[in-house]
Amino acid sequence: MVTHRRETLKCRTEVVGSFKMSSSARLRSPGKLAIAITLIAIAAVGLGVGYYFASAATPSFQVMWSVRPLNIKFTVTQGSGSAQDSFTCNPSVSPVTLQVSSSQPDKITVTVSPSSFPSCGSTPDNVTVTASCTPSALANGTCPGDTYTATVQVCGPAPYTCLRQFLTVNIAVQNK
Repeated sequence: MVTHRRETLKCRTEVVGSFKMSSSARLRSPGKLAIAITLIAIAAVGLGVGYYFASAATPSFQVMWSVRPLNIKFTVTQGSGSAQDSFTCNPSVSPVTLQVSSSQPDKITVTVSPSSFPSCGSTPDNVTVTASCTPSALANGTCPGDTYTATVQVCGPAPYTCLRQFLTVNIAVQNK
């Protein structure tokens, strides 16, 4: 028996209708939503507790700075200023490096000298922190201001393992 194409097409066009989202795709009760939120919250709390215990298991090295915060004040005509400080570590750490960051590196650069020590222990290590205006900030006159800060952090024994108690450096640049 031969079927006509016209009849087959007619049947198929009648079957196709508009797509409607069924209610089975949505959550059927507020209880299921509450269970899902509870499970997510438990997972988040579990991750937070795991992070806390992992960080608590690492030894707590302390860095003690003799002057906190350190203040540096200079004029635009001077271009830079410096101040001295010293630090100790408990327990001892070997070797250590000092990492410096400026709050506005496009206007103020901050360096520390020396920037590394073979060890840090109960004997104070002396450093000189120097702040200076960048050449571009001097050229366009944006260096004067007293809102600059920097931090000095002691890192060791690996460069990516920075110890607690960083030094805050307050920098004031005056016009005259």
